[in-house]
Amino acid sequence: MSRTSDLARSEKLLEQLGWTWAGQRLAELIEQAVREKLSLHAFLERVAEAEHAARETHRVAGWLKRSGLPVGKTLENFDFTFAHGVDRRKVELLATCEFATRHETILVLGPSGVGKTHLAAGVGVKAVANGFSVWFVTADALIEMLRRDEQAPAARIRQRRYLTAKVLVIDELGFQTLDRGDAHTLFRLINHHYERASTIITSNKSIRDWPTMLAGDEALTTAILDRLLHHCHVLSIDGASYRLRHLEQQLGERE
Repeated sequence: MSRTSDLARSEKLLEQLGWTWAGQRLAELIEQAVREKLSLHAFLERVAEAEHAARETHRVAGWLKRSGLPVGKTLENFDFTFAHGVDRRKVELLATCEFATRHETILVLGPSGVGKTHLAAGVGVKAVANGFSVWFVTADALIEMLRRDEQAPAARIRQRRYLTAKVLVIDELGFQTLDRGDAHTLFRLINHHYERASTIITSNKSIRDWPTMLAGDEALTTAILDRLLHHCHVLSIDGASYRLRHLEQQLGERE
């Protein structure tokens, strides 16, 4: 039997075992093993590592696609020099995703355009890479979904990603004032996640402004903040808007 047919048979066996990516790279891996004079044990380990790495890449890509996270917003390309007040060491600690293991909350607060969404999304990407299901949604879209689900069957609601995600990222809370009904619905969601999953919220409102945002209901605001702040990391960002800075740069280049 020729070497080519032996290789083809080995590739087919690997694919039948579900090791598709290792099978596709088998010829390359054999060549590397010969060149590096690997032992049989080291070669088998290399094959297993190749399969595992490919599966992880495939898994992360799939979960990122389903997460709704904005494309391209990672911690690696976040501009810490522009985001005043952000403790980089604290962000790097959050990037380990221990907060998700402990079901903790992250609040990212600051004015419009300073990078809150980018920072929250970047942490979300790290959570996906660490094996946590993540769902990113704007506050407006979430509230609209919660309204529609008020009358939906309980069995259907239990499958909603805002309930099943291990890390729920709610972006731009505070751009609209919620009425009492919406505020109570938001409370029920936050109460559901409390100590069961992690929630990341970005908001242009400081904590002292939340009662106004939540229908002026002090008691409800206290109940929401009590759950959010119990196990919480707060990231405050200052500075001018990223978007305005880029606009000024573009205008400057044209002059």
